[in-house]
Amino acid sequence: MASNRANTSISLNEGYPFSASGKKVPAALSMMVDSMTSMVERAKIDLESVDQRARADIENIDQRARKDVALLDQRAREDIQKVDQKARRDIAILDKKAREDHELLRKAREAKGLTS
Repeated sequence: MASNRANTSISLNEGYPFSASGKKVPAALSMMVDSMTSMVERAKIDLESVDQRARADIENIDQRARKDVALLDQRAREDIQKVDQKARRDIAILDKKAREDHELLRKAREAKGLTS
């Protein structure tokens, strides 16, 4: 990682150092470029750190959401079983009443002599 310090090999009293292209560059400009380069590198490292934390947060949220969905699914299945059991009991009661009513009607017909 680049330091935040200016290049100490360039003195303010020194003339103009040469760039890679061979052109003269003022010392202050060279120091400013070095400083900006180190700031950009630090920002890149900070961004990578933020990205890693965000990915970890997303993973944690995803895991919690999966647990919540599993719990909701389990509760829904339990509720469906309870409703199904109650519906079966209700159907059994209605079936019993219907059979009793049918038997009463059959007996009433027999009493009137209307057997079918």
